[in-house]
Amino acid sequence: MTSTVGSIFPVFAVILMGFGSVRLGLLHVPGLRGMNDFVFFAAMPCLIFGSMTDAPPEGVLTLSVVFLGTALLLFLLAIVLGRVVFGTTIGQSAMFALNSVFGNTVLLGLPVIQTAFGAEGVASLLAVVAFHSAVLLPLASVLMELDATSGKRPLHVPRSVVPALLRNPVVVSIAVAFAWRLSGLSVPMPVHRLISMLGMTASPLALFCLGATLPLPQGWVALREVAVATVIKLVVMPATMFFIARAAGVTGVALAVIVLAAGMPTGANAFMLARKFGAMMEASAATVAVTTMLAMATTAFLLSLFGG
Repeated sequence: MTSTVGSIFPVFAVILMGFGSVRLGLLHVPGLRGMNDFVFFAAMPCLIFGSMTDAPPEGVLTLSVVFLGTALLLFLLAIVLGRVVFGTTIGQSAMFALNSVFGNTVLLGLPVIQTAFGAEGVASLLAVVAFHSAVLLPLASVLMELDATSGKRPLHVPRSVVPALLRNPVVVSIAVAFAWRLSGLSVPMPVHRLISMLGMTASPLALFCLGATLPLPQGWVALREVAVATVIKLVVMPATMFFIARAAGVTGVALAVIVLAAGMPTGANAFMLARKFGAMMEASAATVAVTTMLAMATTAFLLSLFGG
């Protein structure tokens, strides 16, 4: 357990450094925006592309189906819970469900998995990252958009969501890496070195930016929703993922990665979507903050179970 905490402590220490740098006024908005842009449009795509071309994952389809299937199951159950127990609208229930199942698999998941399991772990994680973002965010967007417009503009959603996905550097880099792998071509050495150099900067910068941009609630409201979403995200989802993955025959590093990915705290993109639609913004910000703060303990626990 001591070695597990020792390996994961630097990850969350960098997050805390990013958080403190903004709160103390050491880093201002223009500088933070530049760092974020560099991470998302240069460093992270290079890390993803390099990891996928150097260590192609085995059983990609199985991992993708298991992860996405489990996430969708819990997403739908959370919507029912929101409607029946909390009495929220379809749009609000969709936002609650997204808070409950959409994890920070890129900014936090990639550095944690890379630290614990190296390139093999990252390759397995990338088998689920693209589908995770490309399905859950648009699905929640569709439900909130239809709720806001009473279903009068169903064709408006694909026109707004699809271009955004095609501009997403994570989705694009994974698609390009898959295509490159299928081509059978090797990456030229100068390009490989460039990608490796930029990729090495991705994890620490991503963690720093995560801390710096962590949304904080202005007041604590909707505590029931926040508490239930936190339990689903950090406890129910990884436990459910473990049993379903085992039943599907997933073992070894791939099993550890898929369970750890399921146990990642709520991603900040959920809050950004809540802010865009004006739905449950306070609860979403609180869920992101609370799950991220608790994730050091829950992630360390999961790593200890898998010997990471």
